[in-house]
Amino acid sequence: MVIRFHFNQGFILRLILICGLVTQCRMADLNNPSDAFSDEFAKRSILSEFVRYLLREKALPEALAVVLVKSSVPYETGLRVYKVDTESGVQDEYVSDVRTANTSAFPGCTPYRIGVPPRSRDIITFTGSLSDRVVVHRYSSERTLTLLQDQAGIGSPKIMGFSEDGKTLYHSNIVANPNTINRWSRDSESGFLTSNNVGSYPFAVGCNPLAIKVSEIDNLIVTINSTLVPFGIHVLKKTGSDSLSLVGGAPVTLPINPSFHENLCLIESKRLLYSTSINTTTPIFGYRYDSAGNVTLLPGSPFSADSAMTAHAPSFTGTTSLSIDPTGTYAAFIYAIGSTHNIRLLTIDDATGNLIQTDQKFTVGNGPKSLQWDRSGKFIYLISDSFGTTNNHQIEYFKLSGGILTRGENSPIVISSMTNGYAPQDIKPIQKYYY
Repeated sequence: MVIRFHFNQGFILRLILICGLVTQCRMADLNNPSDAFSDEFAKRSILSEFVRYLLREKALPEALAVVLVKSSVPYETGLRVYKVDTESGVQDEYVSDVRTANTSAFPGCTPYRIGVPPRSRDIITFTGSLSDRVVVHRYSSERTLTLLQDQAGIGSPKIMGFSEDGKTLYHSNIVANPNTINRWSRDSESGFLTSNNVGSYPFAVGCNPLAIKVSEIDNLIVTINSTLVPFGIHVLKKTGSDSLSLVGGAPVTLPINPSFHENLCLIESKRLLYSTSINTTTPIFGYRYDSAGNVTLLPGSPFSADSAMTAHAPSFTGTTSLSIDPTGTYAAFIYAIGSTHNIRLLTIDDATGNLIQTDQKFTVGNGPKSLQWDRSGKFIYLISDSFGTTNNHQIEYFKLSGGILTRGENSPIVISSMTNGYAPQDIKPIQKYYY
């Protein structure tokens, strides 16, 4: 594949302005990223513009993977991959691998989670209790779906996270006591996964870890647990290829119990973390961390998405209700006001990290879950149902352009009837270009 770089005039003008700033005639605080005359500010600003360009041009939306369960005879489960147009969004067109439920191989009986490694078109499925398989499919550029690998997981895999190059998979084992995070190596060509538990792996993280996030810049692995005291954020520093050290010697104690959502969002470029709590008035907590992994609560934290909010979105299988765009500029949150569910767009203050409400709020279907922002920053996806009206399981999506959020052109896309139909469990976007 040939990658061509076409820099538009606006991009070039921004680079010229940035370069002009750092050549002004005054002494700069060279290593201070907040000083507009410093070398560090120039490097970060130019890198930020370049990253934004690559995100726009090289991470276009391609598809949306959905894992499904049919809980009536004949019992079936598996994957669908819906086509996504780069402008109009999700299309009612898909390929699938849906099979009879099976406890000894794919698709299992109760698939819990899917993931798409960065820079790939592979879909990794955790088949859930009774089977606990780790399964790899590949979605080709010709829009075909192929099963590559099906193997037993380590214990009972529940949540997953990836290194930025997509060559390492981390997953929890919820039957270990205490629960652990395990490591697998991934071959980017074949897609095959191989257990790589050596040295400090697996490592213990307490009970019911909700998410695994990785900062390659600072060599950190971050998890958060939600049951049994102490609740906390576990920050582990990579001290070697196979060695880890728990920062501070103990988890960062949380001011309140986390919600049972897989809500731990990390912004590497700004060294920010966000998670949600059981507090329904101000449920979102924000933290800043340093290069060593030391975590401090943001002064403005916790945050509210809506002063009228009465409840979280249902947690279901530890699903996501908070998501952040790939540039770290916006956040989206789903929640309830009475019996009505909503999605709200928030902005992230560059200086403080505080979340600021916008007036952009939309109603969504019942039981909204699995909120996902694709890596292009263009589309936000979720799954819900229309119970009481058309009685369907559905995909909803929204388009962000120029800071304005609009409902997707084809939204909602009907997945299945809720009566004896296929219920979606999790979704993940797949990008068109990767490298």
